[in-house]
Amino acid sequence: MEKKCLFCKKKFIPQYKSHRFCTLSCANRFNLNNKNWVSLPIQYTDKLAELFGILLGDGSVTKYFSKIFLNPIADKGYSKFVEKLCTNLFPGASISHFFRPKNGTEEIQISSKEVSDYLYSIGFNPVKRIVPKWIIAKDYLIKSTIRGLFDTEGSIGIKYFDGKGGKYLYKQLTFTNKNINLLGFIEKQLKNFGYSPTKKSAKNIYLSNTIDINRYSREIGSHNPKIIKKISIRNKNGFISRPGRGAQKGSVAERTNAPHLKCGKPAMASEVRILSLPPFNYLLK
Repeated sequence: MEKKCLFCKKKFIPQYKSHRFCTLSCANRFNLNNKNWVSLPIQYTDKLAELFGILLGDGSVTKYFSKIFLNPIADKGYSKFVEKLCTNLFPGASISHFFRPKNGTEEIQISSKEVSDYLYSIGFNPVKRIVPKWIIAKDYLIKSTIRGLFDTEGSIGIKYFDGKGGKYLYKQLTFTNKNINLLGFIEKQLKNFGYSPTKKSAKNIYLSNTIDINRYSREIGSHNPKIIKKISIRNKNGFISRPGRGAQKGSVAERTNAPHLKCGKPAMASEVRILSLPPFNYLLK
């Protein structure tokens, strides 16, 4: 069975399975500058869509490098997943892991012009950051892209309430970004999947009810330990998570719903005491 030489593109009969060049000269000239041979994805997969979402959220692509910037404290443990994802998608590419203490960042870098060219070819635009049509065409690719975006640009806030009906905690999943294309994509696609996102500022999209957050955890999920840890909290310091939809619009507790009494009636403002419990009651980015 004939193969095509990677350097001169002529057809030849390989002598063994991994034979990639027709002559020794072609092999030497192909690797003249110690160029790595990189295998690129030949089809659109959920892994590729997730990496695309990660790059859209916290990445950059230049002529020779593709980089992902993470927070070494908040995203502790997530960088290992991202590095492995890049390695699996682009076998042969040089992938480096850098810590920048002065900048407060952790970087995953793919040093390959082929990878950069490939990412450009499938629609990555570092300026506009538009989600390409090949992702929009399939629900599972949309969900993977949303996961990559939330894992890099998302956070979980926990609010604590102590009222006559008991002690309860509520969670709020927040996506933060200044790019209107990404904000529009997240809001539209979450609504298409039946979620109830809210947009109450120029750069944030919220999921504020328990049903939506639990469903997000099941159907979209996360690979970032900070998201996984906080989204799975059901009981903390005597406060329990309510299974209901959460609080009403306009609550003083940073746009979460006011808790409900056990009889099902809304609690009066005088019956609710909002607790400030640092370091738990904050958004961990």
